[in-house]
Amino acid sequence: MKFFTSLFLISSVFALWSCATTSSTSSENRPNRSSSQVIVDNPNLGLDVYINRLNGVRVQGTGQNATVIVRGASSTTIMSDPRPIFIVDGVNMGRDFSRIYRAVDMNKVNSIGVIQSSRATILYGHEGSNGAIEIRTEI
Repeated sequence: MKFFTSLFLISSVFALWSCATTSSTSSENRPNRSSSQVIVDNPNLGLDVYINRLNGVRVQGTGQNATVIVRGASSTTIMSDPRPIFIVDGVNMGRDFSRIYRAVDMNKVNSIGVIQSSRATILYGHEGSNGAIEIRTEI
């Protein structure tokens, strides 16, 4: 009986260790994302369609006339602009979605991600207080 108890304990420890190593390995293989991200797989779809697929983002309207809002964006003053900033390959392109829509070639876009307002403020200062939409292209 003592043999089976020891065997059970050893196999339990091995099973726990195996799960712990599998978890850490799989998380190391995943990209470190604290924001939602979509991969662009059909360049015929518009930028607004992909942004609308992001968790925590609301798109009103379609095409270059769409309005993009990141949920949970701060509204510290009445005059505050609720739109997020758009970051293309690390460069802040401002808040004008219409301009971004016309400027970005969807054939070259790899992925689009959203950074919620608290983290975006840390990364981009006060301009990021309403969130950020990051667009990554083939460089």
